[in-house]
Amino acid sequence: MPHLLHHFRRNRTYNSHERWGVFSALFILTIAVSAGGWLLSGQPVASATTLAVTNIKLPPYELYADGKQQGEVVLTVTDKTTSLPATGIWVGLQIADPTLRTNRLTYFDWYSPESERAFFLTNDNGKVSFPLMSDMVGSLEYKIYTANPEAVNDAKYQSLDKSFVVKYE
Repeated sequence: MPHLLHHFRRNRTYNSHERWGVFSALFILTIAVSAGGWLLSGQPVASATTLAVTNIKLPPYELYADGKQQGEVVLTVTDKTTSLPATGIWVGLQIADPTLRTNRLTYFDWYSPESERAFFLTNDNGKVSFPLMSDMVGSLEYKIYTANPEAVNDAKYQSLDKSFVVKYE
């Protein structure tokens, strides 16, 4: 024990090899805490680089721009690495052209078919459905995004590089 206590004495000068030992110990401690946090929290959160939209099912009939729900789109999200359905992933839509977004159906620039709700969770089959409605006549392109509420703002929303077009009459 006395060989460890000498580090706590006042006015102690350190040799260079002792300083590197301290830095090495702090580095190893930092790595251990980081790895321990990752191991305790489970698997890393799936990101857009590991997710893909494998199926987009649109209604087979015409939709009217009367502001009422006309149908729904069902998206299937899978994990690229395992080809299994991605469960518990927040998925949202954004109308590509900002001039076609309406206040009633938009929440912070996201398509919001329900009041103050723009993102929906995928179910056990990796499917998520969105009610389709519009106040604007014409073709609307919806871009598909995922959201990670635990991420910082820059990485919170990630595009899945997929979109679909719905024509409203």
